[in-house]
Amino acid sequence: VQVALDQNRDLIAASAYMRPPPQISQSFRRLLNCLPASLPLLLCGDFNTHHPQWEPFLETSPSEVAAEFLELCTDAGLTLVNTPGEITHARGARERSCIDLTWSKHLTVLDWSASVMPLSDHYMLTFTLHQAFRDTIPSAPRMFYSWRKCKWDLFAKDLDAQLPAYDYKKQSTGIKAFTRALTTSYRRHCPRSMHKDGPRLWDDTLMEAERIAADSKTRYLQLPTPDRIAEMQRTRSQFFLLLRVRLRNTYLRRISELNPGEPLAWKYISGRKKASLPSPTSMLLGGGQHTYRGQHGGQRMLSIASFFHLTPLTKLLGFPNASKDRIQI
Repeated sequence: VQVALDQNRDLIAASAYMRPPPQISQSFRRLLNCLPASLPLLLCGDFNTHHPQWEPFLETSPSEVAAEFLELCTDAGLTLVNTPGEITHARGARERSCIDLTWSKHLTVLDWSASVMPLSDHYMLTFTLHQAFRDTIPSAPRMFYSWRKCKWDLFAKDLDAQLPAYDYKKQSTGIKAFTRALTTSYRRHCPRSMHKDGPRLWDDTLMEAERIAADSKTRYLQLPTPDRIAEMQRTRSQFFLLLRVRLRNTYLRRISELNPGEPLAWKYISGRKKASLPSPTSMLLGGGQHTYRGQHGGQRMLSIASFFHLTPLTKLLGFPNASKDRIQI
């Protein structure tokens, strides 16, 4: 995905997945070959490869696929962001690996970390991009007006009184005069308002339930005793029940109200970033063994998750069918 930033700057964000046993596919080779040489790049994915470069605890020699994968990424000018040895995937009592990798090019990535997620075997990877992407020139604050409270009759009279006589020979002057009259009129007769994002969709209750579930899973991974297994399952179920209600009552309602071709407002996702631990992906991750209930129910969720690599959403959420023309990718 090519992300357009301010001041005519772009960022390439790419995602890849290699099924086990991993193989270097032609599509992955084409991905590396088609990447622009000069643009900043971020490549993330579950590559299912093991190499001492990111798994220094590896006791066996890397496979030919892993060696070729590292060589391809290095030749493409990619730099590994992962902290070597930092676990990104844990399953059961013993399986630990670093198969989720983050690569960058022409981009400084800071504060990379991996955190346990209660609803997935994969850890959540978080990082920050270099501050060079901030605006060098601060933009003016946006103004909001309450159009419903505008005195439209006075607005129209004021606008007409300010407009000069039309002269086709002085179109540039007329456009400037119209713009000035329009701005003056709505500032006089339309009261100022403020931007309201509405209630927080990922509130403190849900954040706390997720934190408790993640902590119990961390304790289980450190020492998988029967008591800790039971505690992990209990806290995970409590968090999932809260999440299920939230998805049905809030996110699903917002999505169902979308018009054909209309994207979901970013605030329904961005509000999630205020949490201390997980990312927006955690609200959609399932156990992996379930499938979508109906083709359309899964497609509708893509309007939220188009930039995230997700496992299938569990059918326990019970999403109804939806129209295909509401998907934004």
